[in-house]
Amino acid sequence: MLKNWRTNDFVIVALLSAAYIVADLIFASAVVAVSGIPLSSALITGLIAGFFLLITVKLVPKPGAVTLLMALFAVMELPTSLGGAPGFWPKIPINVLAGLLGDVWLYFTGYHKRWNLFVGFYILAAVNLASFIFFLVLMKIPNAEKTLAIAHWLILVYWIIGTIGIALGLVVWNKIKDKKIVKSIGGRNV
Repeated sequence: MLKNWRTNDFVIVALLSAAYIVADLIFASAVVAVSGIPLSSALITGLIAGFFLLITVKLVPKPGAVTLLMALFAVMELPTSLGGAPGFWPKIPINVLAGLLGDVWLYFTGYHKRWNLFVGFYILAAVNLASFIFFLVLMKIPNAEKTLAIAHWLILVYWIIGTIGIALGLVVWNKIKDKKIVKSIGGRNV
């Protein structure tokens, strides 16, 4: 899967993963602090996820980029409350599975078509959220059944918020794609 990858491709995805976790920690924590509702962080997380997914795929349009982004993100989110309780081990396989499905989708439908990224995000988000909810129910976390009852609404809202994040990513990408620094990061014409 990582055939034809260069060292700077790995570095770019690693840096984007780090930026993704930092942005998610700062902004998602702020939403929870202001609202007082723990699940409200998912609203900003969807926006941030869509944004970083788009930037990653645009800078490294290669099979494995989304999987690597999500795997590194999952490892970095282990000590945090993002994606469940701190140390919640299923964060890694859930995020890797979601990233892998997103990569498979993009591989077979093409990395350069805009609509594919949106559908890829919907696949990634549905698998990710459904898996987390499954584990909450499986581990008999208090009130997990309430989350299960509204799971379809959570996924729908996450899709909408993620769509906004991807759209914002496209706006940013269109402004920076012709910059020399972006071309030099990618080492190719993007």
